[in-house]
Amino acid sequence: MMKPNNGEAPKCANTNEASSLSVSTKELTMNSLAKSNANNTQTSAISQFHFDTHAVRVLSIHNEPWFVAADLCRVLELSNPTKSIMNLDDDEKALTSIQGLSRGNEEANIVSESGMYTLILRCRDAVKPGTIPHRVRKWVTAEVLPAIRKTGSYDSPRKATKKALPGKITIEQQEAVKQLVMNRGKALPKENQAKAMITMWSALKTHFGCSYKEISEDQFTEALSLAARVTIEGEFLGKQEALPVPKLEVSLPIQWWFDNNPAVKYGNRENITKMKQNHFCFTPSLNVTIDMLCGDSDTSAAIQLINIMEMAGYDVSAPKAEIVAMRKHIANVEYGMKAISDACIRAKNKKVIFRGKKADITIN
Repeated sequence: MMKPNNGEAPKCANTNEASSLSVSTKELTMNSLAKSNANNTQTSAISQFHFDTHAVRVLSIHNEPWFVAADLCRVLELSNPTKSIMNLDDDEKALTSIQGLSRGNEEANIVSESGMYTLILRCRDAVKPGTIPHRVRKWVTAEVLPAIRKTGSYDSPRKATKKALPGKITIEQQEAVKQLVMNRGKALPKENQAKAMITMWSALKTHFGCSYKEISEDQFTEALSLAARVTIEGEFLGKQEALPVPKLEVSLPIQWWFDNNPAVKYGNRENITKMKQNHFCFTPSLNVTIDMLCGDSDTSAAIQLINIMEMAGYDVSAPKAEIVAMRKHIANVEYGMKAISDACIRAKNKKVIFRGKKADITIN
């Protein structure tokens, strides 16, 4: 679990009192805070710490600190403790019975150290210096937890012999992931550190669907890679090298025009014969007539090239519009030339004499 940078502790009362109240702890379910059978009873001392004018009770259960949710939410100015802890993970919340309070046997919601950090960091401006959530986080890390570790059994030596879960990353691998996250965070300006670490831990949990300690052993390298490449605010990325432009595969040899434009093929029969005899045919040497430059778009090599570029994601609408317009005008010119030719044929028995701007037609 990530722990924020301690830094300078806020000026809050650091008095703590210990009592020997009886504590009965029961785990909560994901969907409710319903009570479970009271089979798991443990007696634990309750330490009481003071933040400004508020008291926060902390229990030591199984050598781990647990915070009374109502006290913590009161300090954080969260009006509904039950609602506030509903979205915590199952292992971050519990229901406990505390005997010896003023109203007798009272049940209270408690949250683990991880749950405490989650509650704080979900508050608005949790990483902004001077705000109440920020001051509470600094107070807990600078005063509360050190006091528990010093006087209680929170840092029991047996934690060093803790074993990893079967099939999950080892303790050493867990530490490697943790150190990577911590080192990347600490390399940033102080005001960006906590937010960056939260971003990295969240990315790991979202990607693998579990805490970093539960990542499969064969995914260790992937976890390191993910933690190392997560984009975090405040980190200098340096100048990014331009990505190589993908190569556009285009092949439109002169043979394509012969194969797809019957007029070109028919008008260049001799050139095609030379090509079959391994004589290269240059474009200027082709016999190109006006009817070869119009007609269906499927016969145009230029239109085919533009279509290929469009399918590759290029915006070539301007040259396409120009080519289509040119082919249309060429078609109109061809139509006009044929009309003139037909008129001349029909008038072959007529004698046309032009005089100035008028034409006198004499029929033979």
